[in-house]
Amino acid sequence: MTNEQIIAVDALFRAAGAKAKAPAEIIKQLESEQVTVTVEGGLAVLMQGGQPANAGQVIAAFRTKYPRMFYGEAGEVRYKSDLKDDLAAKVRWIAEHSLAEWEALPYDAQSATAKNVVTDQIPSEAMTREQYMRLSIPEKAKVAGELGPRGIEKIMARHK
Repeated sequence: MTNEQIIAVDALFRAAGAKAKAPAEIIKQLESEQVTVTVEGGLAVLMQGGQPANAGQVIAAFRTKYPRMFYGEAGEVRYKSDLKDDLAAKVRWIAEHSLAEWEALPYDAQSATAKNVVTDQIPSEAMTREQYMRLSIPEKAKVAGELGPRGIEKIMARHK
C-alpha cells in the first residue's frame, strides 16, 4: 500500500461526504473483500474481479457495512476535531448551525464534555463495565434493549 493510495482513497470518500478515520484500514478492508485500489492521475480506481467497480456503489455499501470507520455520518459533526483540517467545512457547519452550537461541541472523544456524544465503542455483550459507562444514554438504552437485564448485569460485573 502506498501513500498515494491512502491519499486517493481519503479524497474519494471525502468527495462522497465521508471523513475516514484511517484510510489505510479502509484499503485493507476493501482488499479483504476483493476490491483492489489503484491510482491513476491522482484518483482512486476501484477494481473488483478484474473489472472496474462502480465507486459510488462501493462507497455506499462500505459506509453502510462499516460506519465506525468514519467520523460521524455525512453532514454530522460530533466533535470539533471532526473538522480540524477542513476550514471550509467548519465555516459551512457554523453557518448552518450557529457559533454557540460550535462552542458547545467537545473537541474530541476524550474531552470532558464528550460524555453526551455517541462514542466510538461498538456496544456488545462482551464489553466491560468501564466501556459500558462511556456509552451515551441512547447507546446504553439500545444495549439494554438488545441484551436485557441479565446482559447488563453481566457487563456491570465485568471489570478490566
